[in-house]
Amino acid sequence: MNSARSWLVWGAGAFAYIIAILHRSSLGVAGPDAAERFEVQATLLATLGAVQIGVYAAMQVPVGVLLDRYGPRMLIASGAIIMATGQVLVAFAEDLPLAVVGRVLIGIGDAATFISVIRLQSGWFTGRIVAQMSQWTAVGGQLGQLASAVPFAWFLHQAGWTLSFGTLAALGLVAFVVVLLLVFDAPPGGTPATGSIDVPEGWWPRLKAAFRQPGTRLGFWTHFSLLASTNVFMLLWGFPMLVDGLGYTTTAAAGLMSVVVVTGMVVGPIVGITTARFPLRRSTLVLCIVALVMLTWSVVLLWPGHPPAWLVLTLVIVLGIAGPGSTVGFDFARTFNPLRVLGSANGIVNIGGFLASFAIMPAIGILLDVVHSVRVAAGEQVGLYDWEGFRIALSSQLVLLVLGFAMVVRMRRITRSRMREEGIEVGPIWTAIARWMRDRKG
Repeated sequence: MNSARSWLVWGAGAFAYIIAILHRSSLGVAGPDAAERFEVQATLLATLGAVQIGVYAAMQVPVGVLLDRYGPRMLIASGAIIMATGQVLVAFAEDLPLAVVGRVLIGIGDAATFISVIRLQSGWFTGRIVAQMSQWTAVGGQLGQLASAVPFAWFLHQAGWTLSFGTLAALGLVAFVVVLLLVFDAPPGGTPATGSIDVPEGWWPRLKAAFRQPGTRLGFWTHFSLLASTNVFMLLWGFPMLVDGLGYTTTAAAGLMSVVVVTGMVVGPIVGITTARFPLRRSTLVLCIVALVMLTWSVVLLWPGHPPAWLVLTLVIVLGIAGPGSTVGFDFARTFNPLRVLGSANGIVNIGGFLASFAIMPAIGILLDVVHSVRVAAGEQVGLYDWEGFRIALSSQLVLLVLGFAMVVRMRRITRSRMREEGIEVGPIWTAIARWMRDRKG
């Protein structure tokens, strides 16, 4: 445990996750190209993006159950080969239905990757570092988004659709081979392989046991609250919003999307260290980040005319902070569940942000089409991705942010009530700050 080999195994799993994120986010910079290639409007383009997210969310519970039964190695390797197959279909698709099938396969393979890597690190690491490892895994995933925002976007416009997406399929095959060669579920003599653990109660009671834990549901709503807005921006609507809505060049838009990624890479380790150092204050950190996201989007959308560059930069930085914040949900699952049901618990948590993303992505596309139709019928000469249309469409995500904030507050209260029954009392935040300051002086 915590050995050089542990880091090698985790690194191979993290590499597979980086490639998975590259698969997932490749459509985010290819939105205008996809609309032109498949000759679709905003609603259908949103369907192409949302179907992958919907499949990803729907697969989380089955994948969590399979993970507890067969272990992370098999799930990560299977996910890599399924995603590679999906990208081949996307690469050669000439019409929307075949591209949708490809994105469905990508969603299935993607669903098997992140929670499997989270489960893998719990088998190879122990102690306080485990809380930080989830953030390091998420930081690794940010490299995949960075690769899609800059080099893949450039390669797409230089090499064309088929070659660029075919290259992603080849990278998926590389990840598959790396996992087979280097990843194992647990060290020799360490935690037994997941498939060898006798769980006589079956998968359904095990899943229900994980869901009954208030900490699991707190993790779900944490993920729900903080991931959706970043997903919506990075995976589909951010690029059209910046280029067509606000008039940025494609280079500037790619740069701003890269800021989201770089911010997440910087903030992720800080969040990991903070949650490890102050485990009883994780929900307070989550609520602060949710409030920050709501405030920033409200200011951007209510700003008269186009928001200034400094405000757009603030928005992408805040979205970069929200990503690592959502990962705290997995730390709730880890600390409130035994290892043998951790796959199921992580699957439940991971549904949250992607369920919210699946709900809001097509809603934004529908609203863009409706607003455009109404304005054209009124005699206005406006484009489909006009900023005023985006202003109305993007405001719909505030509904989910408010709901998520309220549910985190509710689940925190229930979780802390359960902790009090076990003799753990969480005092007001100001008393904790005062105690920490006294300890520092001492």
